[in-house]
Amino acid sequence: MILETITLDSALCMTLLDQTRHYFGGYYHVKVLVFCDVPVRQSYFEDVAEYNDVVTLLGESVRFERILEKMAVPESGIESVRNQLTQTFHETSGSYLSVPDFAARFIRSEYQKRAKKPTSVRTPRG
Repeated sequence: MILETITLDSALCMTLLDQTRHYFGGYYHVKVLVFCDVPVRQSYFEDVAEYNDVVTLLGESVRFERILEKMAVPESGIESVRNQLTQTFHETSGSYLSVPDFAARFIRSEYQKRAKKPTSVRTPRG
């Protein structure tokens, strides 16, 4: 179930998806999946060849994903814990994800992880 969809200042759309499931007895694994598909744009790169390398390795977009979770939550506490997890996410990650160069920095980071080499990513000028 989609809990929330957030349009960030960086024009990206973040989705919070409830994946809570029964754990054991009267206890639950409260889990919220946060994700956003970040497009790979040519403007993030100094040259077309590097952009093409990134698209070849990563594809046209890269998924940003975070899992917010707490184990062994009694049924009566599910909503409270879910709200606490999402509120903490907003407080700690909201400003980071909304900066204008988040997408370019995220794409560069993912490319470096997978290619094991540095890139020259440009930050968009606003």
